[in-house]
Amino acid sequence: MKAPWRLPREGGRTAAPGAAGVRTLAQGLFWGWVLHALLAGFVAWQLQRSGAWLRLLEGDPSRISLVIVAIALAVTLWCGRRAWQLQAQADAEGAWARAWRADRERGDPEAAQRLGERTHGAHETAWWFAAAATKLGLLGTVVGFIVMASQLAASQVFELAEVQLLLKQMTQGMAIALYTTLAGLVTNLWLGLQILLLDRLADRLAAAITAGAFD
Repeated sequence: MKAPWRLPREGGRTAAPGAAGVRTLAQGLFWGWVLHALLAGFVAWQLQRSGAWLRLLEGDPSRISLVIVAIALAVTLWCGRRAWQLQAQADAEGAWARAWRADRERGDPEAAQRLGERTHGAHETAWWFAAAATKLGLLGTVVGFIVMASQLAASQVFELAEVQLLLKQMTQGMAIALYTTLAGLVTNLWLGLQILLLDRLADRLAAAITAGAFD
């Protein structure tokens, strides 16, 4: 999880970005998200055509993989909305810039913390969901091994037909473990990349606001 944003020190080595640069970066990030969302939708459609989603449903009766996919979809849509919001705030008339100026005029000692909460606060929840996807994948792995162990413990006759049936039943548990782990890892990587880019843009936006680029 990313460390809380802090007000840059005066005379620091990193120069505050200009308003035009932040605005361009925000626009580029939003349209980049649109492009990648369309690409992800195309990949999902191809997976549907190939029957991959049906195999996922059949291979994971615990439905943990579906919960992970739902998290991926919901957080991805939120990232698009957040990118649009950051783009809208990269303006002198943006609510965050006006609130920063108002806090500074009042001499509010917590002005920087308030700005950091506006620019980065919502990202903490998104990071939690990205981490939750991995944890759900691990939960599915445990569930899969429990299914395999329970099937093995319930079998007492080891004739050839019984062994074949046992292997088939154990394969179901292995499928749960593998599908959920794969879904969790892919979702974590996909969401982590999006939220990381949002964090970087929020850093630049907050630095520009505190430097007076939008005054």
